[in-house]
Amino acid sequence: MNRALLIAAFLLAGAALATAQSQDDLKKKRDQALKEEFLKKAAWTTDYDKARADAKKTGKPIFAYFTRSYAP
Repeated sequence: MNRALLIAAFLLAGAALATAQSQDDLKKKRDQALKEEFLKKAAWTTDYDKARADAKKTGKPIFAYFTRSYAP
């Protein structure tokens, strides 16, 4: 196998692993944020497509809460 190809494959594998780890970290942060007391006062949906379908079915608007989970 070509050395450059081997290095590229190694880098891609590393990037995929880092992405998976960062996704897990973000999910943990999201779950922790959803434990906040003010967020317990309503039933939250974290699936955007489901929220859109529910809004269309009920005729209610979507209320979204955005946060910067990556911020220190």
